[in-house]
Amino acid sequence: MPDPIDATTGKRLSRREVLAAGGAAVGALALGADPVRAATAAPYRRRAPARVNVKMFVFLGGALEVMPRRFKDWYERSHPNVTIDIYANSNTVGYPLMVAAKRQDPTKPFVNMGFFNAQTSAQGDLDDMWQVLDYGSLKNAKDIYPAFKRGNRKGIGIGADQLGLVYNKNGVRRVPRSWRDLWNPDYAGQLTFFDYYWQAVYAAARLNGGDLRHMTPGWNLWRQRAKQQIRTIVTSNPQYVQVLTNGTASLTSYFLGTATQWIRQGAPLKYVVPAEGAISVPVYLQSVKGNTPQQTEVCQDIIDKMLTPTWCGGWMNTTIEVPANSKVKLPAEFARMAGFQKRTIDRLWKPNYQVVAKAIATWRRQWDQDVKGRI
Repeated sequence: MPDPIDATTGKRLSRREVLAAGGAAVGALALGADPVRAATAAPYRRRAPARVNVKMFVFLGGALEVMPRRFKDWYERSHPNVTIDIYANSNTVGYPLMVAAKRQDPTKPFVNMGFFNAQTSAQGDLDDMWQVLDYGSLKNAKDIYPAFKRGNRKGIGIGADQLGLVYNKNGVRRVPRSWRDLWNPDYAGQLTFFDYYWQAVYAAARLNGGDLRHMTPGWNLWRQRAKQQIRTIVTSNPQYVQVLTNGTASLTSYFLGTATQWIRQGAPLKYVVPAEGAISVPVYLQSVKGNTPQQTEVCQDIIDKMLTPTWCGGWMNTTIEVPANSKVKLPAEFARMAGFQKRTIDRLWKPNYQVVAKAIATWRRQWDQDVKGRI
């Protein structure tokens, strides 16, 4: 029997193509369609997944970038159609760029997702910056401690750091123990702060009869003490550790996690939990409004993967934060740290970051005038 030939093209058909064509014709007859057109139509070819690019905001400096960059490499290998670009900066510097991009074109966000501290997360709520996450489709959300889940579902926590005192062991004559040491004359000219560090004002207000909603006592104190106490202001983590280790300044208030990373790298620093309590600072993963549907899907999947014990645990190990996933085991090293002790956790100050977000613009102006402008 001679090989069958496709009458429309003159091409010889293989046995497999004949059987496929016959099946298509029978199906077409059953549906009332043209059997010839069905039999000779080109076979269906599965399309390759569309290319998707996602820009991820990560914290700048040292070990803060380790887990996100390792995750990027792993995820891109597992999803060849996805590319992840890393934007590394502090939330203080990078978030205003996100706001500017949103104002210029809300369909072209500056970043598509990322890591954001509690203050920036609250500010993003006010700016309508975040997409609502589908907690129901996040497979790992069930293992996340309730304290890390946001009521509006605009993001979900991956860990929590804390703010205390950090000092250079070779630069102070007396170990600082209290928030009050930040304005103690014994440390005059030895302080450095990250720019717009309202937490120092909050501590001064709280210990002098005020609170987060009544910051006047704190502003009054720093208006009087800024020139005597503060040596310099920094704007990045690399600059921060340099200032603290090269003799420029020897005392500050900053994150347990970042300070521990610097110590691991050989910096002669030590973290102290203030006698009055440290300040809790959760870190959230968020997807940004304005993403394409494909970017939204990828961002949701990235967040879900980052919440697994493996990656959440990796974030804990490199950032020295309390993990959000209840299945992550605490390393013995962390169990010995003062910042991880139950007494420390129970006595953490937990500011209302919605209050902070609403007041931060005013506080920044006051910082420029009453703190930075007096140094």
